[in-house]
Amino acid sequence: MPLRRLPLKHLPAISAIILGMALAIARALVPLDYFWDNFAAYWLPQALVLGLLLLTRPASAMIAGAALALAIHLLLFCLWITTAQDALGWIYYLLNFPGAVLGAAAARYLAKRRPPRSALGSGLLGFFGVALGLLLNFKLQ
Repeated sequence: MPLRRLPLKHLPAISAIILGMALAIARALVPLDYFWDNFAAYWLPQALVLGLLLLTRPASAMIAGAALALAIHLLLFCLWITTAQDALGWIYYLLNFPGAVLGAAAARYLAKRRPPRSALGSGLLGFFGVALGLLLNFKLQ
């Protein structure tokens, strides 16, 4: 049975599988006791926001925009928490997610009431809805 070359359209999926397997092997070889705790604390709130948004079956661009806003939020949090002055900064990260849920719900409501004309509009609506929810929640704390 000759080996066939896979088309390039499968390259992102193959590289994601290889990266996931590499992370799993690295995790298995070097056991860290706090890995799952940190994984749950940093990534499960984002998965909860995106999962609740997925329940309403929005456009995929809206999910991508919301995920981008959440990723930027995590990046800014990591830049902020590495400074020595805020030891309890992680609590602000977790307490910002009700605002993200409300922002995603508001973006979904606006998209249902008046659908965006393009995927870019839907993505921007998801991004700015979640970003505005995070910002308002952070300012009101």
